[in-house]
Amino acid sequence: MTANQLKVGSLFLVLLVTLVVITGCGSNTTDLSAKVMSVTGKAEIRPTAIASFADAKVNDILPCGGILKTGEESLVNLEITGKGVVDIKSDSMFELESGKDYVVQSAGMAVYKIDKNKEGFKVKSPQGVTCVLGTRFMVRVFDNTTVVGVEEGKVSFTSNKGETRILEAKQKITADNNGFSSEPTAFDMKTDSFNYIKLDGKWVPKQ
Repeated sequence: MTANQLKVGSLFLVLLVTLVVITGCGSNTTDLSAKVMSVTGKAEIRPTAIASFADAKVNDILPCGGILKTGEESLVNLEITGKGVVDIKSDSMFELESGKDYVVQSAGMAVYKIDKNKEGFKVKSPQGVTCVLGTRFMVRVFDNTTVVGVEEGKVSFTSNKGETRILEAKQKITADNNGFSSEPTAFDMKTDSFNYIKLDGKWVPKQ
């Protein structure tokens, strides 16, 4: 191999590494990122699987592959790049999986305001996937149950059993590990999204 070939090879390697660093998770166009807009109470961010959790601060970036978790009586407002905003409430876990076109909410409550877009937006919870094109809705996860409520627009929720329900504005539905546990019922964002009680020293959603 000539000296010129070595130089070209080294330059290509540098450019490749730079591209990975800039994009955060390679070239996958579905990768999502988010920015912390406000923090109330205790919240922590882990940017990668091998990193430690650190206190979340305004303007922090949650990259693809990162996790944000909130403590008791906490609230974090995130701006999801190119999608919209989400208010993540107490005792919640929110994740941006690398290479996925959805966010993961494995615990707690969050209220999403998603801008209308052709690509759509998905929230994966333990009991299924919520899919929207543009709307304001709530996802609440607790006790092996997911509750999805819609304030504006329309969403679909597909359970892990493969069943899908369409929710109109002012409707909510509940799913557990066996699928849907009810048909859509009335939903009110003011009461359903702030329904917390303190139980054994922990703030939990009130059923």
